Amino acid sequence: MTPQSTDTAVPMMKKWLRGGLITLAALQTVASVWQYVFPRSFYDDFPTVRLDPAYNEHLVSDVGGLGLALTAMLYVAAVVLDSKVVRSALLGYLIYAATHFTYHVTHVDHFSLREALGVGTGLGIEVVLAILLLYLGRLVHRAQSAAVPSAAPVTGPASQRPPEWRNPRTEPAPDFANVPAPAEGILVTLFITVRDVARSRDFYARVLGGTVVLNENPCIVRLSNSWIIMNPGGPPTPDKPGISVVDYQPGDTTSIFLNLRVADIRACYEQWKANGAQFLTPPIDRASEIRCYLRDPDGYLIEIGQSTGLLQGKRAITHPHDPTS
Repeated sequence: MTPQSTDTAVPMMKKWLRGGLITLAALQTVASVWQYVFPRSFYDDFPTVRLDPAYNEHLVSDVGGLGLALTAMLYVAAVVLDSKVVRSALLGYLIYAATHFTYHVTHVDHFSLREALGVGTGLGIEVVLAILLLYLGRLVHRAQSAAVPSAAPVTGPASQRPPEWRNPRTEPAPDFANVPAPAEGILVTLFITVRDVARSRDFYARVLGGTVVLNENPCIVRLSNSWIIMNPGGPPTPDKPGISVVDYQPGDTTSIFLNLRVADIRACYEQWKANGAQFLTPPIDRASEIRCYLRDPDGYLIEIGQSTGLLQGKRAITHPHDPTS
C-alpha cells in the first residue's frame, strides 16, 4: 500500500474489525447472561437446548460464566484494537465456536432436519466470522507496520532526542531482562563515547549482529556474551570530578580496542562486510591466529581474531615491520 491508500484503508479496516468484534461479543453476551442468570429458562426456552440430555443447573451456569469471560475479552479487543489482544480473543473464540459447531453437527439424531440445518448454519456462521476477523486483524497489523507515520518525524541524531521518545515501529522496546545486572559477582561490559547513538546502535546491532537491550540513555547492545554501552560525551559529574567524557579522535595510533574472538573468521568477515562493515584488510594468518581489523562509525578499532596455531602452542610469526621485543 502507498502511504495515501494506507491512511484511508486502515481506518476502514479497523472500523470493520471493531464492528465484527462487537457483534461476536454481543451475541455471546446474550447467550452467556441468559445461561448464567437464568439457567433453567435458557434450558427450557433457547431453541434446541431442551432436546439435549437432562437439565443440570451447575453445568449451564458454569458454561455461562465461561462465556462471559470470553465476552469480556472480545469487548476489550474491540476497544483497544491491539493486534495481540485481538488475536488472542479471536483465537479463544474460534476454538470455542469450532468445538461447539463440531459437537452439534455430529449429534443430530434427536433434531429434525429443520433444526439440524438451523443449528449447523448458525454455529457455522460464528466460526466463519471469527476466521474472517482474524484475517482482517492481520491485514490491519501488516498495514500499520508498513505505514509511514503521519506525524512530523523527530529529526536529528538519537542523542539529541527527548529521552522518552521512541518510535515503536522502528525501535525495539527496552529488554530489561538482558540488562547487565549480575545477581552476584561481576559482568564485563565496554563503554564507548559516541557522536550519534542511533548510528552506533545500528552498527553493533545490525552489522555485527548484536541485540538492542536499551535504545539510549544509555544505549546497551548485547554482543554475544558481553555488552557494549554507549552514550554521547559530557562534562565532569560528582562521581568523576574533573573528568570529561569526550568524543574519540581516530588516528594512526591506538591504545585500547575491542577484541572479538570468533569461531570462523572468514564467515564473520564475509557476513559483516556484506552488512556494511569497513575492514582495514582481509583476514591474515599470523600462525597463532587469523585476524583482521575494522572500525566502527566513531573510528574505534575492533580486532576480529580466530585462534588456530595458538591452540597447539604456536606463537605469532614475526613480520619485518613488527617491533622487536
